[in-house]
Amino acid sequence: MRSWPWLRIGLLAGLVIAIGVAVAFREDIDPAALEAWIAGFGITAPLVFVAVYALASVLFLPGMVMTLAGGALFGPVWGTFSAS
Repeated sequence: MRSWPWLRIGLLAGLVIAIGVAVAFREDIDPAALEAWIAGFGITAPLVFVAVYALASVLFLPGMVMTLAGGALFGPVWGTFSAS
């Protein structure tokens, strides 16, 4: 059971690297490209959107882009539901 501290350190390092990459490319996020990518998932698009929105929140990406993409993809009612 001595591997658990190394696993935690590895996960923390991965999270720090992911946050750094997300912050570095923050301005390059294109809502239209995000919408096209998520819409390509068909009927599972809402589930993919919720997962990507949660990941974006953890990585400190701008939530406004995701919220607007949800509204554009799913309409105002389902977009609000998905973003919540």
